[in-house]
This record gives sequence, structure tokens and C-alpha cells, in this order.
Amino acid sequence: MIGLQAAQLALTKDGIPYSPAFDDIYHSQSGGLAQARSVFLAGNGLPQRWQGRDRFVIAETGFGLGLSFLATWQAWRRDPARTRRLHFISCELHPFTRADLAHLHASLLQAEPDLAELAAQLQANWPELVTGIHRIELDGGAVTLTLLLGDALDWLPRLPARVDAFFLDGFSPAKNPELWQEALYKQFTRLAASEATLATYTVAGHVRRGLEAAGFAVERQAGFGSKRQMLTGVFRGRRTDETYQGERRAIIIGAGMAGAAVAERLTLRGWRVTLVDGNTGPAQGASGNLAGAYRPVVSADDNPQTRLARAAFLYGLRWFKQLDFTGWHPSGALQIARHADELARFAAIPVELAYPPTLARHVDASEASALAGAPVSQGGLWFAQAGWVQPRALVQTLLDRCGEHLQHQWGRVVTQIERKDGDWQIRDAQGELLAEAPVLILANAADASRFAPALALGRDTRYVSHLAGVALPANQAVVCRAGYLTPGFEGTACLGSSPASPGQTDAELHTANLALLAEMGVPLNAESLVAGRRCERPGTADRLPVVGPVADAGAFQSKHAGSLHLAPRQPGLYVISGFGARGLVWSGLMAELLASQIEGEPLPLPRELVQAVDPARFL
Repeated sequence: MIGLQAAQLALTKDGIPYSPAFDDIYHSQSGGLAQARSVFLAGNGLPQRWQGRDRFVIAETGFGLGLSFLATWQAWRRDPARTRRLHFISCELHPFTRADLAHLHASLLQAEPDLAELAAQLQANWPELVTGIHRIELDGGAVTLTLLLGDALDWLPRLPARVDAFFLDGFSPAKNPELWQEALYKQFTRLAASEATLATYTVAGHVRRGLEAAGFAVERQAGFGSKRQMLTGVFRGRRTDETYQGERRAIIIGAGMAGAAVAERLTLRGWRVTLVDGNTGPAQGASGNLAGAYRPVVSADDNPQTRLARAAFLYGLRWFKQLDFTGWHPSGALQIARHADELARFAAIPVELAYPPTLARHVDASEASALAGAPVSQGGLWFAQAGWVQPRALVQTLLDRCGEHLQHQWGRVVTQIERKDGDWQIRDAQGELLAEAPVLILANAADASRFAPALALGRDTRYVSHLAGVALPANQAVVCRAGYLTPGFEGTACLGSSPASPGQTDAELHTANLALLAEMGVPLNAESLVAGRRCERPGTADRLPVVGPVADAGAFQSKHAGSLHLAPRQPGLYVISGFGARGLVWSGLMAELLASQIEGEPLPLPRELVQAVDPARFL
């Protein structure tokens, strides 16, 4: 199931938020914020423990109203010695809707205006209520909330992270025993950093014994409110610090969507980036198209590509907002069924997988035509939050966001890379040293295979027709079938994209695109070609991106195939490529994934999807 059952808004006679499903209250009668500060913050030695550190990671077992997160964020903001970056991971099986969360916050936070302001930020970025990991960036990206929506025992084992403090919250062990069991405590052991701490309001014997068996030294402390005692603990094991320890300098080869997105993600974290491209400026390849569709995909089996595209699509919606990107046009997108069998699947999938209608829903031919603003051939799927993007504008916005942390070199073709004395050096055909840094990122589309042949990147050349908008109906949304049509913007609409062979003329390719338009059923008033554009897209055999540390092919062994995270890597060398037809959708989340891997931060995707895009998978 994709959709989640939202929490039911209910209050006790004393006005305390209450869960009918678990027959329990969300916080103590003495107050949720006071409980968070006394039990979870003080119980974990915060804010003192994060002071002077570069990063601090907290994991919580029940998000609820978000009061512990808000109290933590507020304490972090008020602390002049705070950590540079704060990560807060939280699980929630039954999240509140945005409207109910806002209603609850309004009544609970009115006495603290600065906390109410934080709550408003949280509400504005509240995710779609679908299962998965949702990465939410707040406070200019310095505070990261990673929400695991669904069963904690399903998501925590799949979460790649190292945690400094645990908030054991959620409903009481008597009311919600599934959340208080040995399997969960074993995940704390897996996730815990050296000297990680924990705190919880309960001192139930089986909880205490389970945590001790999992490797935590626990003790009772004075409790909060009506609770006589609470429990705190410290992890007894030792772990290697996975935080990046080197100088924060990187070279990125390639100034298209992938390179610009990674540059923005790294400079946000304080990195200095040198961007090198053989063209005269950024966005000269596939990222130079006038417009591109931005939508998720669906499948009956909810396969890895579908799950990854959904996560990336939803992340991108928040990313565009954070960027204040004006080249994003949320027009909605219609995917027309190609035949009767596909139409039947489109009708069944949103129901069987419980898609929220705001994410995807079936529409018949009549409603599809109304949404498209033009008669179309068939019904299909409607993606209300989808739309279209101006890729060149997005690349420029990303590079502008980097500010003084970014330097660029245009018209410089890299022909050689070499690691020497702990730095990667890049040189041109004449052997001139162009740049050197501890980290090198290959974002140069299929050319990345020149430096790492095992990446198995292919080249797919496509042709996009530019149509006069006046020759089309006033289509209000993106329309997709075998191809796509964007709404007209400044007199031009984009129609694409047919595969282009070297011997084909532009006229032949435009005719092929018009055939795609005819299949959609959208009428064309006249021959309306304004211009067109060929672009080469890097692709992979499994149609998934290639993102992560580059494997050491010479040291790779068959035993690594089933455990890619153990595969040997080339130190400091990374790749982000293989975007294929979905570059706009992949770019934001894949760049965030790569930046998180480089920094050693909690990752924004479950382990199986990280491995699905791992460059080592082709070995």
C-alpha cells in the first residue's frame, strides 16, 4: 500500500490530543513541550552534547504532533554553540494531515511565538502521506528532518545512518507493544554511533532488559510530571566515525542538470566547488531543452524505479520551493493510456495501492480532455502535482545559489584524471593541470564512462520539436503518451521526443514527433514547427540513474555482488549520471543522495534503493 491511514484528530475532555486507534494520549497532561524538554532533550544531555560539533543526528520512534522535533529545533536555534548541521530522523505509522497538524499546533504553541514560526515552516513542507522516506530541509538547509512514514520496524532496518541520540517515544508499551520489542532495539544497536545516548519516559522492565541486551547501559532517572521515573542509556559499543574529515573542496566535471544540482547541494554544506565543462557555458546538453515534463510514474508492482521516481518527484516539489525557482510550472500532467489493457491498469492501480488522489488518480476521456484543455484520444492517469520545468533556468538557478563557493572553467575538456598525494587532478589534452581537490565528481553524462568504463553508460540521442503555441489548442497541462507535449510558454510548446539516428534529417524527426502528437489525439491547427533540438541523454540498461562512489573494478570480487555497500571504492571519486528520460525528476534527490554519501550523513533513501543506483551494480 502506498497511501497511509492518517491519524484521527481527537481530544480528551482535558484537551489533550488523543489516539482512538491506540487508546492513548500523545503526551503527558503536564504538557508535550515540557515533556520533550525534560525527557528527551535533558535525558540525552542536550543541548550540551551537540555543542562544538559539525553535525548531530537524532532518531525518534514516534513523530506524533512533532513537539519533540520542534522543541529540539528551537533549542538548537537558541544555542550559540550549536552544531553546524542538525539531522532529526523520525518514524510515524499514522501521520496527521497538514490541516490537522496546523490545528493542533495553533492551540499548543500560541504561548511561544518563535516555536509557532518553526511549526509554520514544518507545516508548509509537510509531505504527501505515502509510505517512504521523506527528506525535509528547514532553516536554510541547516536542519534536516527525515520522516520515515510507515511501520518503524519496516523502515529502520533499511535506513543508512549513524545516530548520536535516540528519543524512544510513541504510545505506551501496554498500548502499542509492536513498537517496544527486541527487533527495534537491535536497530538502535545497528544505527548507534559511539557513545550514543537514549531517553524514554517508560521504565517498563521488558524495555529496560531489551535495551541492555542490545548493548546499552541504562539507568532510571527522576521522571517528568506524574511519572516517578524515566529511563536513560548510553551505547557501550565503539563505531568508526563516518563523517567526512577532509578539506571540503570538490571538482565537478559537467555543468548540466546533474553537475549543477550536486554543486548546489555541496555548497549548501559549506563546500568549495570547481565546475569544469568543455562547452562555452552551462546546460549545453540535454539540460538545454526549453521545457521538460515533471511527473512521477506508477506500476502495479510498485517496482524500484516507481518507488525511486515517486520519492524523487516528491522531494523535488519541496526543493523547487526551497530554491524559489520561477521556472517550475505546476500545471498538472495527464498520462494517456495507449490501449484498453493499459487503461484498465490505470484505473486499478490507484485503488489497489491506495494512492492519494492528489498524487495520482484515474480519469476518463471526457475529464482527461477537460484537464488537458484539448480533446485527447483516451482516458488515463492524472497527476495533479506534476507539471513542467524550464531546465536551463533550473541549472542557472542552482549555480546562482552556489554564490562565491563556486568557481567555473568553461571550454576546458578533461582528458585525464589521476589521484596523487590524496587529491584528484584533472588535465586537458595538452597535459595542463586544470584543478585538483580531494573529491572528484563525474557529472559529464555518458562521457563519465571514459574515466570509469564499468559504469556502462549508453548514449540516447533524441529530437524535441518546438511548436508555435498559437497552432495548438490552449492545452492547460502536460500531456503524455508515447511522447509528451508541454503547454505553450512565450509562444512555444515542446513536443518530444523521437529517437534520432545519425542519418535522419530534422524534418524526418519532426514528422516522427507529429505522429506522437497524433496518437495523443491532440489536434494541430497547422504545420507549426518553429525549430527543434537534438540532445544526447545518458542512459543505463535498467533505466535507473548511476549515483554514488565509483567502484574499484580491479578489486571487485563476486562476493561483493550481494552486498554492494561492501564493494571496494576508488577513494574520493564519485559519479552522478544515467538520468535518461527523467533527468528533471532524478536531479534533486540524486544530488542530495550523493552529497549525503560524501559527507557521511543519514541517507534520504532506503538501502535497497541506494543499491539500485549504486555504480558498482554493473560489476
